[in-house]
Amino acid sequence: MNTQLRKLYEDDIADRNSKIADEILNENDRQRIVQVENILSHEHDLSALDYHHAALIFQHGEKLAHYKQAHILAIKAVELGDDSARWLAAASLDRSLLMEGKAQKYGTQFKLNDQNEWELAQPIDPNVTDKERAKWNVPPLKNALKVYRQKYTIRVCLK
Repeated sequence: MNTQLRKLYEDDIADRNSKIADEILNENDRQRIVQVENILSHEHDLSALDYHHAALIFQHGEKLAHYKQAHILAIKAVELGDDSARWLAAASLDRSLLMEGKAQKYGTQFKLNDQNEWELAQPIDPNVTDKERAKWNVPPLKNALKVYRQKYTIRVCLK
């Protein structure tokens, strides 16, 4: 395992679990992406877990290219045997699709509505079944919001 990628991954999670300002979080995310890009350009013997760690960093980027890179890295992690990266592969694809103005496939992305409540980001591809979602460790759509609230500390962005 690449210790630098692990540390960046742990720092990413710690930032999200802290109460730092959004501006600081975003700057930290930008710096982590640069560091991961450097590691990926120089390291060629990475493990499935390394790809998973790198994917999460890119998932927290700001650009479509970051989300697409997150998806590529998460798929690589899955191909190398990290089944826990399946959800991240689905989530990074959904985030990319939404940013392109397309429907998300799996229902992994959420947004705050006008009442400041979390809801599934729309649109969602009606052709993707819950059976397909299960292959990527994504809950059925009817349970998606409940699982999201249970699994993650919801961070409301105050700007």
